[in-house]
Amino acid sequence: MLERALEAARAGRAQAEAELCELLRIPSVSGVSEHRDDCRRAAIWLEERLRRMGMRTEMVDVPDGGHPVLVAEWLERPGAPTLTIYGHYDVQPPDPLDEWQTGPFEPSVRDGFLYARGADDNKGQHMVSVKAAEHWLAAGGPPVNLRFLIEGEEEVSGRSLPDYVRANAGRLGTDYLFVADGTFTAPGLPNLLTGLRGLLYTEIEVTGPRADLHSGLFGGVAPNPFNSLAHILAGLQDREGRVLIPGFYDDVRPPAPEEIEAWERVPVSDRDLMERMGVTELAGEPGQPTRHRLWARPTLDVHGIAGGFTGEGSKTVIPARARAKVSMRLVPDQDPGRVFAALGEFAPTLATRGTQARVVELNSALPVRVDVTHPGIGAASRAFQAAFGSAPVLVREGATVPVVADFKEALDTRLMVTGFGLPDDGLHSPNERFSLDHYHRGTEMVIHLMHELAHADR
Repeated sequence: MLERALEAARAGRAQAEAELCELLRIPSVSGVSEHRDDCRRAAIWLEERLRRMGMRTEMVDVPDGGHPVLVAEWLERPGAPTLTIYGHYDVQPPDPLDEWQTGPFEPSVRDGFLYARGADDNKGQHMVSVKAAEHWLAAGGPPVNLRFLIEGEEEVSGRSLPDYVRANAGRLGTDYLFVADGTFTAPGLPNLLTGLRGLLYTEIEVTGPRADLHSGLFGGVAPNPFNSLAHILAGLQDREGRVLIPGFYDDVRPPAPEEIEAWERVPVSDRDLMERMGVTELAGEPGQPTRHRLWARPTLDVHGIAGGFTGEGSKTVIPARARAKVSMRLVPDQDPGRVFAALGEFAPTLATRGTQARVVELNSALPVRVDVTHPGIGAASRAFQAAFGSAPVLVREGATVPVVADFKEALDTRLMVTGFGLPDDGLHSPNERFSLDHYHRGTEMVIHLMHELAHADR
């Protein structure tokens, strides 16, 4: 049956690409209210496909404006392990639109890559597993019990799926949970993750005058929220990249010696990173090696500033308010709540006279450590070897998959966290792409994974 599933995957590659393009045409941007119906449309598209494959499906509507949670199950192998597969159908906004070579929701193929928003993150990656399940079901059924949990709020750190998992933990018991939402460590080198950074995403708002003021009439005496915001942002981090929030580093757990030894064998140099980013020098916390800064150290970044006048031409206005989006990637054992409290106390002390600052939490997620000693890790390694001709390395990931912490705590399951993207796929950027070769090899990897997991505990 394994060979039948693999043969079907190879024969159905053109159809698999066409189906992925259908999903990519749906602009399911979770963070923009005007795309609410599009998010639901993406969930319905997936639900209908999984149901036609032979799985029992449920669309879970959530209160308070959340996007639906999609649950699909095939539990027809009594005594066999259960594999739960995670994915998210929502995507980031496509801005800036003028930097896309083709429309962000008009998939196009160039040089073996499929370009569209969500091609890699995460529609292409969870379609890998959807297609693997389809081929196994057509071949008589996978050798494991199978469940999909697909959400529409990953890009906004929404609580709909985490709350659903925690409320239904008793019936969602699973032996293994597979998350493919990342990238290869280097071309030709897959990975399995030992950890993910957490996230604290905030907005800092500074207010001053009741209304915007004429800078000629009031300049020199009017408090300026933009000037104040600039001082606040500069005061959160020094020029070398060290975060200055009091107590920020107190709970940081350093990587274990065996992790550091493994990381040194990863064939990615500083020059590789600079070329990938298009920069001439790396930034970051002084005294910390590059891989530590990428995977094991916390960060602080400003993502956007708004207020006053930013249109074409000039308008000499002192703004009444100014805002900045600021996030921190957190590492074990940092707690987003404690960091937020520290930021909320510190930022107002940096405001200039006559202005007031407040900090609002937009979303957060805990950092995660992953056990890599369970049998699923060996099964995934063999599956990667079979499909890609290379065994994975064990590394951390600097990004965040918010629901993984909830899976770990609520389900007490064995995690396998990886990804089929490439480091330069442009996640969250214009011209995001996904290798069609990785799409098809990834499908074969998940087919092999289901076969290997059926025997992993025996």
